[in-house]
Amino acid sequence: MADLMWVANTRHGPAAHWFARPSSDEGDHDHLVVPADAVRYLADHHVEVPESEPTARQLAALGVISDMVRGLPDSSGGWTDAAEGLRSQARYRIATDGQLGAAVPGWDGFIDDLMLPLTELVRSRSRLAMCGNQDCRLVFVDESKSHTRRWCDDGGCGNRVRLRRHRRRMPD
Repeated sequence: MADLMWVANTRHGPAAHWFARPSSDEGDHDHLVVPADAVRYLADHHVEVPESEPTARQLAALGVISDMVRGLPDSSGGWTDAAEGLRSQARYRIATDGQLGAAVPGWDGFIDDLMLPLTELVRSRSRLAMCGNQDCRLVFVDESKSHTRRWCDDGGCGNRVRLRRHRRRMPD
């Protein structure tokens, strides 16, 4: 599930880079545009990726997955046509150790492996939320008991928003 969420969060606002000081005029950016950027972003977030760079077709498939996840909080339901196409083409095998995994190696296998947690995420989409920091826009799974989590990271985005709100209330 963590790998799926990092793929979904390759597109985000400037505040998603927690240690950056974003300005309000910076827009969203997507790490799936350039193959080397995609590999670097995912590897930097501890996602085990194939050694080669993804092809344009594979980047597009990762984009389909990202769009599907990012659209789930606002959707009433299921799979996009493009994501359903990826899911219907995925092939799996059971390894000798009993693990279920993609039948093909490389980026195609990586993409196939994302279909399993995506299926689970569709089932539990009510727990998926977008960060309350409008400059961040990371999606996360709200695992709190009350389902009221507002930030992708309370110490990062949550703190930033609370600090901004506090400063607005301070007299000049």
